[in-house]
Amino acid sequence: MLPDTELHIGDTAPDFMMPSVDRDEFHLYGELENGPILLNFYVGDFGINCTMYMMKMIELAPEFGAAGIRVFPINPDGLESHKLFRERIGSPYDHILDKGQEVSKAYGAIIKESDIVKGFTNREFFFIGTDRRIKYIWRAPVPKILPDTDEILAKLKDII
Repeated sequence: MLPDTELHIGDTAPDFMMPSVDRDEFHLYGELENGPILLNFYVGDFGINCTMYMMKMIELAPEFGAAGIRVFPINPDGLESHKLFRERIGSPYDHILDKGQEVSKAYGAIIKESDIVKGFTNREFFFIGTDRRIKYIWRAPVPKILPDTDEILAKLKDII
């Protein structure tokens, strides 16, 4: 079991291996050899808020790609759910299964204060460089807060 922690900019990103929609095993450190990664933790497939901001992430996919940023959405919903969600919204991203919330816990991406969704995976972004260091973090202070994806993209472009 991975530790439940809170990470900060400059920390080494915890490595993990999990299945994804497109591959039997997504290995973070192996993927970082191909360029920086934005891990996109989200509460759940098909949720109204998650779907709204994921649609914006899809709209920005060409810009993320042009900047050399590979986006990987991740949450503990099953692979079949991820496949259906990706298909329904037209996501170009490879959604990762976070079995048992191991990755969410390792990154501290867990909702701590909520009457309804306490313990669920939180809406958070971790931008990880090829040196395996965390370069940028965005965390929803409460589950209903949506990220300004345009602002996040602009900040990531400044970091690269």
